[in-house]
Amino acid sequence: MNMGSPAAQQLRDFIVKTRIHKERDAFIASIREEQVCNLASSHRRGDRCRCFKAPVRGSYNVCFFVKFDDGEKWVVRIPLAPCLAFGAKSKLESEIATMLLISERTSIPIPHIVAYRLDDDPKPLTSFLILEYVEGRTLSYSDIGSFSDAQQDSLYSSLAAIYIQLRRVEFPSVGCLRHDESGPKVSKMVTSIDINMQELEGLSPSAIQARYTNQHGTLSSAGAYTLMLLQLADNAFGKSPCSVTDDEEQGADALYHLDIFRQYVEKWVDHRLENGPFVLVHGDLEPFNLLVDDKMRVVCVLDWEWSRIVPLQFFKPPLWFANPDPTNLAYEVVYHRYLDRFDKFLAILRTLEKEKYGNELLSNEWAEAKKDSGFLVANALENWTDIDWFAFRYINEKCYKGKDLQERVQAFMGEDTTRKAFISRKLREGIAYTAAAEVLKNNSKADAA
Repeated sequence: MNMGSPAAQQLRDFIVKTRIHKERDAFIASIREEQVCNLASSHRRGDRCRCFKAPVRGSYNVCFFVKFDDGEKWVVRIPLAPCLAFGAKSKLESEIATMLLISERTSIPIPHIVAYRLDDDPKPLTSFLILEYVEGRTLSYSDIGSFSDAQQDSLYSSLAAIYIQLRRVEFPSVGCLRHDESGPKVSKMVTSIDINMQELEGLSPSAIQARYTNQHGTLSSAGAYTLMLLQLADNAFGKSPCSVTDDEEQGADALYHLDIFRQYVEKWVDHRLENGPFVLVHGDLEPFNLLVDDKMRVVCVLDWEWSRIVPLQFFKPPLWFANPDPTNLAYEVVYHRYLDRFDKFLAILRTLEKEKYGNELLSNEWAEAKKDSGFLVANALENWTDIDWFAFRYINEKCYKGKDLQERVQAFMGEDTTRKAFISRKLREGIAYTAAAEVLKNNSKADAA
C-alpha cells in the first residue's frame, strides 16, 4: 500500500507541486492591495475603500477583504491561475452559473455576487469575482468532535436543509453549468478537484473524458460517467510517474486492487438510475467552506467552483462527521462510527424533508445508499487514489475474508504476462522519479538554508 497520502485534495506529484506552488506564490506576490482597492472602487462609483484584514489564500483563490467608508464590506476573490488546469475563466464560469441558479431556485445561504470578470488571460485581476462579505466563523474539522448536542443538532439541521434542496435541482445530463440569456445549462465537461489535479500533473484526463462526452462535453447516462471515472483511474495509475515507487510487489498490489474495485463497482451500479436523475452537487462541501454563527447554524456556503451535475448515486452526504479522512471510513469499525452520526443526521433530514416537501425522497435514497459502504464507492470513483485504500481496507474484508491477499495478487499477475512487464516499467519510472524528487528536495533545503 503506497498510493500516496490518504489526505485528498493535494497534488501527489512532488515535482509538479513544487513548480505549481512556486508559480502560485509569484502570482500572489504580484498583486498589490492598491490594485485590489482600485478594482473594488471601480464597481462602486469610485468610492474609496481599504483592505481591513490580511488576504487569505485558499487552494484555488486568494481573497482580499475591502471596506468602504460607509462600512460596506466586500470580498475580492482572485482565481489562482497556476493552480487551475483549465483556466480561471472556465472555473469562474461554472461557479457563477451555479451561484445564480442557487440564488434563484433555493434558499441556501450564499454570498451575493457584486461583480465579476471572465478572461483567459492568466495574469492576476484579469479574472475575478467580487462578493458581499458575510459575517461568521469558518467551521473546522476540529470543531466537529467538540460540539454539544444542541450545536450538533443545529449544524445537522442547517446541512439537511442544504442537501434537501440540492437534491431537487435536476438536469437532463451530467456536466458543469454555463449561464446564458436563457439561464443555466449543462454545457461543459465535468471538472472536479481530482480531475484538475490529474491535468496539472500531466495525466491528461481531459483526453479520456473526450472519448465519453458529446460535443458539449456532457454525458447522458450514469453508466458512461462511471465507466469514464474507472478509465480515468486506470489512466492516472498508468501515467503517473509516482504510482509505483517501492517495489514490484507494491505495484502488483495496487494493480490488483484497481481490478477488484472495478468488479465491485459493477455490482454497486444501480441500472435503474441509468438515465437519471442527474443532480447538483457543491463539489467541495467540507467544513472550511461553511460559515456558521455561535449556535453552529450555517449562515453561508462558500466556494461553488467545483460544483457539477452528477448521477444520483454520486450525491453523497458529508463524510466528515466522524473522521476528516474518508479513506479511514473503509475500516468497518470507523464506518459504523460514522453511521452512528449519519443516522442522527438522517433523522433530522427526514423530519425537515417531510415538513418542507411532504415526502421523504432523499431520506429514503440515503437510507438505502448507506448500505455496503455505498457512499465510499462513489467517493473513491471521484478521487482515484482513494480506490486503493477502499479496495484494500473494505473490499478485501467483505468479499475475500479468509483468502490470502498475497496468493490472490500472485494469481492475478500470473493470468496476464503483460501485467508484470507493465509493473516493472512503472517501478523503473518510480525509481527515476524518486531520485529526481530527492534532488529537488535537497536543492530546496539548500536554498532555504
